[in-house]
Amino acid sequence: MPENSFLQPMNDEDIRQFMNAFDDFMKHFEVEQFNHDAWVSAKQYTDHFYEEKAAELEVTVDYYMQEFL
Repeated sequence: MPENSFLQPMNDEDIRQFMNAFDDFMKHFEVEQFNHDAWVSAKQYTDHFYEEKAAELEVTVDYYMQEFL
């Protein structure tokens, strides 16, 4: 099996740097996931609110949004 010239064993410093970079990536991912989940919850709440208000006025959601927002 031919050895790839770009593959080299990782030393302790390489491993430390990789672990730090991966840890930073995971922290960023968790923040982005939280922001996404919060946005989805806010969107669901807003959609439900508009549906309720439109139903109270006996109009479509599209009409409610066009006329009252």
